[in-house]
Amino acid sequence: MLAIYIRDVIPFRFMIDEEFPDHGFLFGNKNGPWSTDVLSKAFVDETETELNFRITWQDYRHIAKAIDRRFIRSGSALFDAEDDDDFDENDSTEGLFSDIHDLMQGHSHSVAENVYARLSGITRSLTAESIDLFREVSDKWHKWLGLVSRQPMEDMPDMKIEEQKSEKPIETQLTDAMHHLYGASEDWRSPVQKEAVMSVVKGISPLFIILPTGYGKSAAFMLPAMLKRAGVTVVISPLVALAEKMAELCKDLNMDYIWYGKTPPRMARIVIVTADMAVGKQFNQYATDIKMMGKLDRIVWDEIHKWTTDTYRPKLMEAGNWPLGVQEIFLTATSPPYLQKKMIQSWKIRNETIIRIPNQKPKMRYTVMIFEDEDFM
Repeated sequence: MLAIYIRDVIPFRFMIDEEFPDHGFLFGNKNGPWSTDVLSKAFVDETETELNFRITWQDYRHIAKAIDRRFIRSGSALFDAEDDDDFDENDSTEGLFSDIHDLMQGHSHSVAENVYARLSGITRSLTAESIDLFREVSDKWHKWLGLVSRQPMEDMPDMKIEEQKSEKPIETQLTDAMHHLYGASEDWRSPVQKEAVMSVVKGISPLFIILPTGYGKSAAFMLPAMLKRAGVTVVISPLVALAEKMAELCKDLNMDYIWYGKTPPRMARIVIVTADMAVGKQFNQYATDIKMMGKLDRIVWDEIHKWTTDTYRPKLMEAGNWPLGVQEIFLTATSPPYLQKKMIQSWKIRNETIIRIPNQKPKMRYTVMIFEDEDFM
């Protein structure tokens, strides 16, 4: 053990921190090794900060098992079948040796198969795992019918290059989308609105867009969702009434959308979901599956001031612990700087970009009166 400590642990400790502590612990202090709670908190904080994706120890067990199942055991040359007299050609390397992989991770093979790194809802909704399974069955049918299942991408380089060359510039595509949604006479309502839309298209994140009512906040995510290669934009609404209004707008504009929880889940350009539904496990799985397929473009938090002011709603307070590592857009018309600062601190947002038009009403007059406490008695 001492030799392993000197050979492996100490060099690793110097690699992560050149100042070697007097106590000698890899992760600890003068009082001893870190407790489980401290390790767990450090793990969550670091993944959330560095990866923009909050990973707990439970999540990590699933991730490690999935990596092992997909890349490690399936690619291992554990033995030469020709040199093994007991080898059955109907057996697979994974079937013979998967118990070893599972035992190294502290559980049996049956527990691994039934618990770890398995996606739920294989037929209820389209998941990454269901796609792989259905594709395998389709390949077998194609082979039996004498068909080619899929043409490899390397066989189509000219087609791909030609398709990219034929695409219009982004600004032209956005203008076409604007005219399609709002009419041929529609134009940018302000230079700031155009800046906001272009920032969304460029993938800038986290992005705060604070525009007064009537300045076209919704266009910031609707126009990018109309682009040729657009994926899914999730719009999280703090209120049912706001979700209804957004659904009516999408319907009036003939946008491809669904209201999660009201209609069957599927892939759509716009997915509207209320806050209470968004923090649930079912929607989390749905959104994660879309991300794993590479189709989740962004998450839009609508009316962000509500997420800070409505402290009586615990579901809104939980929303800050739900990052997916994609572009995040924060929209509102009425978020003063002090509320925005409070949200940035509570949600641990870093390196944010802010696009704002001051909410001024030149035709209104304001009177400010200061009263002493006794004047209210």
